[in-house]
Amino acid sequence: MYGSNSSSNSQSFGSQSSTSSVSTIDDLLHPYYLNHSDNLERVLVSQPLVGENYPSWSQAMLIALYVKNKTGFVDGTLEKSSSSEVNTYNLWMCDNNLVISWILNSVSKEIYASIMFAETAHEIWKDLKVKDLYVQELLKNDIAR
Repeated sequence: MYGSNSSSNSQSFGSQSSTSSVSTIDDLLHPYYLNHSDNLERVLVSQPLVGENYPSWSQAMLIALYVKNKTGFVDGTLEKSSSSEVNTYNLWMCDNNLVISWILNSVSKEIYASIMFAETAHEIWKDLKVKDLYVQELLKNDIAR
């Protein structure tokens, strides 16, 4: 097996003929593509989310995620793969968790504590939007008084 010719060895290391999901991650436009600079400690926006700055924060995050081709993880268009599709499932989980870490790195400690146990980036994104609607309603009520 190890001594076989190079064409069969290349297939065993993820060429398109062995798994299509592995070959697509080399495509810069594929949502599972990871750049060498994409890491868990990365902060994508200059101002962390503190509550009342959600509109500008979410816009900045969407721009950063768009550039990295990861908006599908927060808007829900890139759904979790079936666990029976092991390669695609693992790629989705890896990228979803990376996006979660980017969000967690971009929010205040108080907000961090309220979202850190979410399982998907989309779940966090929806939760933050609902929290913003609540904050905006509170601010309107304070102004009306």
